Amino acid sequence: MKKMCKLSVVAMSLALILVSGCKKESSTFRSVLSTNEISSISFNSAVSGGRITSDGGSTIVARGVCWSSSAKPTIVNNKTFDGGGIGSFTSSITGLMPATTYYVRAYATNSDGTAYGSAYQFTTSKEIATALIPAGTFIMGSPESEADRSTNEVQHLVTLSAFRMSQYEITNEQFAAFLNAKGIGSDGRYATGAYPMHPLVYAKSDSHDWGLYYNGAQWALTVGHETSPVINVSWYGAAEYAIYAGGSLPTEAQWEYACRAGTTTPFNTGTCLTDLQANYDWSSPYGACTNTSNTRPGKPLQIGSYAANAYGLYDMHGNVHEWCADWYGDYSTSAQMNPTGAAIGTDRVFRGGGWDNNAGYCRSACRFGITPYYYSNNIGFRVVFVP
Repeated sequence: MKKMCKLSVVAMSLALILVSGCKKESSTFRSVLSTNEISSISFNSAVSGGRITSDGGSTIVARGVCWSSSAKPTIVNNKTFDGGGIGSFTSSITGLMPATTYYVRAYATNSDGTAYGSAYQFTTSKEIATALIPAGTFIMGSPESEADRSTNEVQHLVTLSAFRMSQYEITNEQFAAFLNAKGIGSDGRYATGAYPMHPLVYAKSDSHDWGLYYNGAQWALTVGHETSPVINVSWYGAAEYAIYAGGSLPTEAQWEYACRAGTTTPFNTGTCLTDLQANYDWSSPYGACTNTSNTRPGKPLQIGSYAANAYGLYDMHGNVHEWCADWYGDYSTSAQMNPTGAAIGTDRVFRGGGWDNNAGYCRSACRFGITPYYYSNNIGFRVVFVP
């Protein structure tokens, strides 16, 4: 005769198979132990948790979530410990690998064994490659002798602490992963985000656009532009993504400092920006500069198509404009430490020039302001992180 596992009274009262020596899991336990849906998914972390409505008379001594790349994770894999007892709990899942699919389940342990909730599947985003931007002091703005300058580029001394900046503009692929992880629908609104009333992104307008589109179920990529910079994204969308990634949009000062990379010339490439150095309207070079081709690409190009600057950042000139954190306003002429721009305003700053702009608009000091609702196929963003 085969030896039978002895069912405990507690397990029977819970309609669970929490028994001494048994490895079975009960589907009816899910009415007592449930797993929270996954949220705040990044390249190396996520948030889940669970809810226990009854312990069946035997105290829950450990609870949390467990996860694995296998379909049915258990506590012998990775797990959190989020206290004991019944009730709801939140679990922070850390140490994940980028671009990897995981399964997570809530668990609860009492004297009769361990039971599990339903499993949820999720995929971490791709890691954002960053470059360390060293602390330093620079002259922000442009000299009055610089061609094409505007009066809003008054020079002033700025000192910045060190920070990390994404080496590349955030791509369609990265932004789509964020939208789909958050369950954002065709209206582009993020109901539980920081800006729930404002669309984050707009579906591409026609077949000649290079952005994202909504396929009826989720946000999808335009073939051939997966690693092109995300476009048609509002300032709100850029800011929400930065929060999701664990960073922020760059301040205007951080952006210019990082773009210059120690240079004082109109571009980090010197006094000229050629067709071999950036994606812009090559028919309109800067000043007396010349290009080998006057026929521009006429669209955003894959990130990293041109050489990086001295800080290891790509496409700081051209490709697409980039949103900054600041409200648009006049510069202060006094020396500043880690400035964050105007306290209030109606427009947000964007920088860098884009694929359909002349070279003068791509200068390191060139600055613009526009309503944060604005979007176009010529504006994207990148993210900064504090070390």
